[in-house]
Amino acid sequence: MPAADKGPVCDGGKDAKGLHVLRGGTTALPGGGKVIYYEAGANGRHRTAVLSVDEAKQTVSAGRKITLKGRSYEVTQICTYRVVLTTPDHSGTSQGAHMAKWPTTHDGHWRLRWHVPDNGPAMGAVVTDIQGGPARASISVTAPGQGQLAFYDDVRSGSTVEIAGRLWKVAAIDTGHMNVEMNSPDFKAGYVDLQQLGDA
Repeated sequence: MPAADKGPVCDGGKDAKGLHVLRGGTTALPGGGKVIYYEAGANGRHRTAVLSVDEAKQTVSAGRKITLKGRSYEVTQICTYRVVLTTPDHSGTSQGAHMAKWPTTHDGHWRLRWHVPDNGPAMGAVVTDIQGGPARASISVTAPGQGQLAFYDDVRSGSTVEIAGRLWKVAAIDTGHMNVEMNSPDFKAGYVDLQQLGDA
């Protein structure tokens, strides 16, 4: 079982304007190329992230200036769920447009079920794995023609994720009863309940 993240949830500036590189996903860079938020780290006071471009990996910290595909960026924020990059001449905008009509929520809550994709007009999300002891899950976010936008592995109750231009808190994880055959009357698929926190 992976160790729980030591935190903090975010390190660096509070302003999230810039290019959002979501955890485990591939993000297009301005001018060409793609970057992946490959690995996360934290020591209880500060966060680091491993970014990967064309298989070349580098560890970055908040406030550090880096060069990706010949373009300079500042790492303005590192969170468990994203890295925010800005350029010296322009802070940029958040990755992707806010999707007003997706997902469907009830009182600000969104339920994702194990292996049942919830597809919107431009992206989809699905719970790919649920484990117990303690309850934890993996959530994959994809987009047609773009592949995986984010992969949130080992999220637990209270974790934050970014999907569809919004921030969501993992409000509950139900592990179901999935250690029996799927056609068994005792089988019950698990789910993850997300609570909307606000715009990303």
